[in-house]
Amino acid sequence: MKKYLILIIAACSLFVAQSCKEVSNQMDPDYPADYDVNYALREVLEIDPVNVNGIDVMPYFDFFNDFRFVIHYRDGKISSCEMSNGDVPFSPFQFDIPEGEVECYFDTQRLPNAIRLTDTDEVIAYYSKGEFYISFQLDCDEINYSYYFREITE
Repeated sequence: MKKYLILIIAACSLFVAQSCKEVSNQMDPDYPADYDVNYALREVLEIDPVNVNGIDVMPYFDFFNDFRFVIHYRDGKISSCEMSNGDVPFSPFQFDIPEGEVECYFDTQRLPNAIRLTDTDEVIAYYSKGEFYISFQLDCDEINYSYYFREITE
């Protein structure tokens, strides 16, 4: 029995030693440092006092199909983004986003993490549970909306 206990302790020690190896901070040299990721709407939730979990209204309005969001990575970090509202007749933002590519950064100092415009504190999109989202209100105080994005892989 004592022999088996020594073998188990030795195996555990070897496992711990292997799992404590220093992790390299270097990016994989075969992975590009500059790239773009395209997003489209996955779901548009309408949230009200009766439907607290939201109702997906995207299937009922064709104009949501051409809303686009592009994140540009430079040196492996988010550096800029582009929004295309497409045919959507309203904006999810309380501020004006300039046309075309705008400089931004990924803010990990606050929760939820967010993409913020550089030189301002305006939030383009939040990041939580592995996806980007934008929450907003229109004219009615009791109804909120949330855009949830999916990556477009072409």
